[in-house]
Amino acid sequence: MNSLWPIVIGGILPAMFWGITAIFQKQSATAATGSAIYLIAFGAACALAGLIVALIWRPAPWTAEGIGFAATAGACFALGTGLISFALFAYGVPVSKLAPIWSCNVLVTLAISAVFLGEASEVNLMQLAAGTLLILSGALLVSSA
Repeated sequence: MNSLWPIVIGGILPAMFWGITAIFQKQSATAATGSAIYLIAFGAACALAGLIVALIWRPAPWTAEGIGFAATAGACFALGTGLISFALFAYGVPVSKLAPIWSCNVLVTLAISAVFLGEASEVNLMQLAAGTLLILSGALLVSSA
């Protein structure tokens, strides 16, 4: 049972929150909020959440290197989020068409972690290949529905 909690806390709940986030991102775009304002409001909410967490749990030790990695992660997330917001706002594309495609981000994470973080030895290549085909097939199937 103890091994289930990390999956719930770090996997299931974030998936649910990110799924809900996509709905509010679409609502923001349909309420005539462009990508820049969306990113400002989104970033402010993230900063406020960080402040609250820091007050509750007291910040863990930090390093300049760790902050650099966090800032880079934030910049990548902001670029992806801004592009999604732009597509929703400028083109009016349904979020149900985009979400399955951007959910393929796990494949990018797997590839980068295998190559640059040395996690390739922990991966079963046959299962990875099968899972990749299923993810891509599912994304194409769902986004074309």
